[in-house]
Amino acid sequence: MFAKKPPLLVTIGATGLLIGVGALTYVGMRWRTLQARGLPAGVRAVPQSAVAAVTVSTSTEQWQQLRQFGTPETQNSFDGQLAEWRDRWLRQYDISFSEDIAPWVGPEVTIAWVPEPESLTDTEPNAVTLGSQGRLLVLPIADPEAAQISAQSLPLAEDSANALEYRGVMLNEFAPAAGSEPTSVFVGLLGTQLILVAEDETVAQQAIDAYKGGKNLADVTDYRRSFEHIGTTQAFGKLYVNVPAATQLLAQTSQPTLPTALLESFQESRGLAATIALETQGIQIKSTSWFGDDSDRTYVDTNVPAQLPEYLPRDTLMLASGGNFQQFWQDLSERRNWGALTALKPDNLSLALQGSTGLTLEEDLLPWMQGEFAVALVPPQVTDTPDSEIVLPNPSLVTLVQASDRAQAEQVFARLDQVVENRYRFTISNEPEGNIELVRWTSPFQSTMLSRGWLNSSVAFLTVGSGTEAAIVPQPRRSLANSPLFQLTTGDAPYPNNGYFFINLKALSQTEDNLFVPPLPVENQGVLKAIEALGITSTVLDEQRLRYDLYLVLNRGNRPGPLPSSPPVETE
Repeated sequence: MFAKKPPLLVTIGATGLLIGVGALTYVGMRWRTLQARGLPAGVRAVPQSAVAAVTVSTSTEQWQQLRQFGTPETQNSFDGQLAEWRDRWLRQYDISFSEDIAPWVGPEVTIAWVPEPESLTDTEPNAVTLGSQGRLLVLPIADPEAAQISAQSLPLAEDSANALEYRGVMLNEFAPAAGSEPTSVFVGLLGTQLILVAEDETVAQQAIDAYKGGKNLADVTDYRRSFEHIGTTQAFGKLYVNVPAATQLLAQTSQPTLPTALLESFQESRGLAATIALETQGIQIKSTSWFGDDSDRTYVDTNVPAQLPEYLPRDTLMLASGGNFQQFWQDLSERRNWGALTALKPDNLSLALQGSTGLTLEEDLLPWMQGEFAVALVPPQVTDTPDSEIVLPNPSLVTLVQASDRAQAEQVFARLDQVVENRYRFTISNEPEGNIELVRWTSPFQSTMLSRGWLNSSVAFLTVGSGTEAAIVPQPRRSLANSPLFQLTTGDAPYPNNGYFFINLKALSQTEDNLFVPPLPVENQGVLKAIEALGITSTVLDEQRLRYDLYLVLNRGNRPGPLPSSPPVETE
């Protein structure tokens, strides 16, 4: 007798008992309809109260492709996790995925985390508590005949305990061996298309309600609309997050406690959907998030045809840009974007600027910063003098902004020149180079070099680092915009858009004495070595929806072999 029955095995037994061969034609027609929409078939049984739902491919080829990415260290770690999953749910029951499951299961399966009814309240329907989520597994049936054949070869039905009926669906309870984990699971067949496996009876009932005309995830209008923008052929995975519920869970586990204002801000974002695709050089993720119909918040369309990457050098290490700095700062100050999850406090930055320069962000800077902006790290520049040495910081810092009012910006720069010269004793020199207006600020003993000026009639710059201004002189053929790595990580995203975040991790890790990027935790070094570069593009779709496109460029490791061996199957 088997020691315990995992969900995947139980589903095979239930399939053999409850389905017939005659449903094959109908299932195929229904399956093609769902695939055309891009929605996972399993979400029709996922309640809208679910905290999250993850759909993953059942293609062994795609899993092999995923295993090829990374360093030998990360590959071994990932293979170990896969082997653990296999041993827990398959191998110890003498089940082969390729022989017993793959012949009948659909191209993807869905796992959801569903709050138990008592954890929800009428006043806070999205508030849940830790430990209150039951896992729900939904497996689409692509070939009922093959499923029936597989089920007949497995002696699973004899282990079923009590059976109960709910809304015409027979739920079979399968209990594990005494004292073992996990606890009992409930299995049922939904129509002729889906098998549900739930760790809790109430979660199973919620899934049945959702499937039989209740509020399921497929009925969420914004979730369905997301696939119009992020639908991907042959997606490896699809993700849904109930943002208010997930934020609530994050708040319960965060140390220190997250501010109440931050939590309230994220409650207005109702959901996030994403697709994950495996590419030749890495992983591409496309996602959208949306507000609820009852939200009074809206996104401001600040999408612009990006110009500033054309001024940055091809070997730029890091870039963060946006379409409108004034709007960005307003959103950040009101904790309205994902940057609010960081330790960055806008008020403190504003006070620091005023204390060090006498300028106020709201009155002196924001009024003329209504255009595209960028902050970048570039490799340090080496001068031509024989005894030259690289001057800190390493790397150098570049800030660019498309000024909406140059006259007002000139007045602010003039005041800055006075502060830098009189308060900090820097030497000010006007040194234009060709069409580039350039003012250098040199500290006493020439330990620090800054420069500011104009690259054209509207693009202002400020650099920190010796000779850095030479790196941002427009050179179209050698600009970041034409860099193969930048194109790879951002080229498939919408254009125009609301800005980029780009980081060349491989090159950045090779810099020494990095002033602007603190050392990363040792425990994360292995994972980071597997990533060569990362690009994120944000786009405002409309007043209610925002899109993010992410591309991870990954190292390619060793050719995957067999997963680690497992201990012998234990039987009684």
